[in-house]
Amino acid sequence: MSESDAERSEGGQSRGEPRPKRPRAGPKRTSVDTRGVSAGTGSVCKLFVRKAPCNFADPWRKHSQQSSTGTGFLLENRWVVTNAHVVHRAVSVLVRPTTGNPVKYNARVVAVGLPCDLAVLQVDEAFWKNKESLNLSRDIPKLDDNVTCIGFPVGGENISVTRGVVSRIDVNIDGLMRIQIDAAINPGNSGGPVLGAHGLVVGMASSILKNASNIGYIIPSQVLEQFISCIETADDGAVRSCYLGTSSLGIGRVQTLESPALRRRLKLPEGCTTGVRLCRVFPLGSSAQVMQEDDVLLEIDGVEISQDATVPLRDNERIHFGHLVTKHIAGREKVKVKLWRDSAPQEVEISLKPDRWLVPRIDGYDAAAEYAIIGGLVFIPLSHPWAELKSHDKHWSSSRALIHHYWGEALDEDGRQVVVLSKVLAHPCNLGYHNLSNLILSRFAGQQLKNLAELARAVSRCEEEQLVFHFQRPHGDGGELVVLDRHEAHDAEAEILAQHLIGAPCMVRCDGQGEPRPLDEVPEVPVGQVREDAGNRSEGPVVT
Repeated sequence: MSESDAERSEGGQSRGEPRPKRPRAGPKRTSVDTRGVSAGTGSVCKLFVRKAPCNFADPWRKHSQQSSTGTGFLLENRWVVTNAHVVHRAVSVLVRPTTGNPVKYNARVVAVGLPCDLAVLQVDEAFWKNKESLNLSRDIPKLDDNVTCIGFPVGGENISVTRGVVSRIDVNIDGLMRIQIDAAINPGNSGGPVLGAHGLVVGMASSILKNASNIGYIIPSQVLEQFISCIETADDGAVRSCYLGTSSLGIGRVQTLESPALRRRLKLPEGCTTGVRLCRVFPLGSSAQVMQEDDVLLEIDGVEISQDATVPLRDNERIHFGHLVTKHIAGREKVKVKLWRDSAPQEVEISLKPDRWLVPRIDGYDAAAEYAIIGGLVFIPLSHPWAELKSHDKHWSSSRALIHHYWGEALDEDGRQVVVLSKVLAHPCNLGYHNLSNLILSRFAGQQLKNLAELARAVSRCEEEQLVFHFQRPHGDGGELVVLDRHEAHDAEAEILAQHLIGAPCMVRCDGQGEPRPLDEVPEVPVGQVREDAGNRSEGPVVT
């Protein structure tokens, strides 16, 4: 099941740099909590969030502030943990405890892991008086185990408890383990603890399956512990996260080897019934220059991969082999891989890092609200957050077609983007093009450009009388030629910006990192040169 099939519970109902010193000790893990399930309600809190989300359709402004509620729970180190989607882009987070005086306390987001949907908050010291923390289970719950989901869902103001059983254990689209339960999870439950029969946290409520009944997903406690282990504290007490994202081999989807003819073609030994075929290796991925197409992946860390791409989890249970990779920390750990190539086995060691996609997927992680306005033409880099917003307007089919066209395509060069004409701000200088939208830019002035920043620079340096753009239609039915008078477009710029209350004609990133800035503040990277810190880029946000 793809992650796009699951609908997040939306966080709730509507109403010199300090020197990193030591990782924080992980939360306490044990086998039993003698307080039982009912006592766990005292370690749960309600979150009141005001957020200002980015507006990828009109990237020069944010959406209006939105209110939502969610759930968090207390762990050792005096942290409150919740889902990242509950507090992402928050301008204010208030925490109300369930025990003691129901006063709302200010909270500060200190670490966000958007790919794993986890976040850590720090709360004012007064909040922690007479508070007890929850303990994480060291074990993955078994099928049919009883679980209790605690939170503040829609339908009332008081804490709510729902019960169910573990229905399934599998992985999401990135290979991260997820646990399916049939206990009710509703908007407002997001970030709440899910307790096992002995009162230990086995997971965190996260999402539900759209258009289905009693299918909810929780993030296992093992994933939560892995995220928390990436949080470090400097000498001055500042907290930072070195979480980079979900570990990956950088190989995309693999082909199963259930066909005897295919196994013979790959020259696997007679009687071999294990392994999966690599269909490709991402140019900037973990396995680049190590593995190659048509390699057969046999083992990871000594665990044999079956021909249907699964590995043993427990007795009578199997799980996708991606779990063996994602349980390691990107940027820190390695895996040992046994593969079959040229009629012989080979063993290699691979340093893990996250996948990087040509079309960014997550706002604040690899996607940002960039734009360049040229003669009223609004150019943006193609991203999933932009396509999601555009899917609600009359051009939804073309925006979806763009995403499908580039789905699964890995980044092959730092800073590369798919530049799209999002829409046209009507003005006499662009007469005849007012209805154009969702077109892929193929060339400007006869040149192919790497990203949005290069387009903005090329236009600013153009000395021709006309600005000539070539576009591709999203469904592959030909292209569009757009020609603007350069002087007219330049003279109209101030008027167009004033009409739409736009502060700057261009906000871009040079290499897909950081936040968008005006063009004159973005350093130009010469062709073939990579920024010195590109090899150690932290793709996840760092909040201090």
